[in-house]
Amino acid sequence: MASDKSTPADIAIDLKKREVRIRWNDGHLSCLPLDTLRKNCPCAQCNELRSQKNDDPLRILKADQANASGDLMPGKPVEEVGRYGLQFFWADGHRTGIYTYQFLRQLDTTD
Repeated sequence: MASDKSTPADIAIDLKKREVRIRWNDGHLSCLPLDTLRKNCPCAQCNELRSQKNDDPLRILKADQANASGDLMPGKPVEEVGRYGLQFFWADGHRTGIYTYQFLRQLDTTD
């Protein structure tokens, strides 16, 4: 069972401010910029790219990797996955990362 710290009470996607706001059951409010979420995508492919970059800091990224932005698909920007996370539909076509609520809470540096 998830703790109140990693259980959302309310989730709002603000496309104008380019952020996700999550009010957690413990009362804390996380405001996560979409660019931060995209750059921290937890999918296997993105994790592999980040580890390769760490192994070789001079490695040249492909254009789509280097220019990944937090733009979401306007018609369907996000959907809930079970009771444990969110899946974002990025405008660059990437959509394989599942952002667990625990992971989203960890991305909040104000906590």
